[in-house]
Amino acid sequence: LFGDPEGLPDWHPDLSIMLLVRELPRGAIPVYFDHPDVMESYIAGRALPAGHISVTDKLEDFLPPNHPLNLDEMLQNPFDYELPFGHPDLNEMMNITELDMPKIPVYFDHPDVITSFTAARALP
Repeated sequence: LFGDPEGLPDWHPDLSIMLLVRELPRGAIPVYFDHPDVMESYIAGRALPAGHISVTDKLEDFLPPNHPLNLDEMLQNPFDYELPFGHPDLNEMMNITELDMPKIPVYFDHPDVITSFTAARALP
């Protein structure tokens, strides 16, 4: 956890053995399979989109005592909040689920939906 901090003698025990590490909230936030990579977006400085559900509400019970409390503020302004060394991957907090789409029966000669959509063809 602490690596090799300066100032401690070589014989000193690893400080991380004295810590009781709480479980990470892995999979606490269900998201669809096409959700953007959160860690990649955060590092690139891409803000949380307007209208996004509150991430703070989902994870506040899991935050360590010294963690900034407003996760939504952090995700909306990633350049203002650098992640500390050793911070868990933000993607680990998500539970990626498959999109549960209904199946609609159509006739064999039904137009290709993707082609129609990309060509901006209106529904008949």
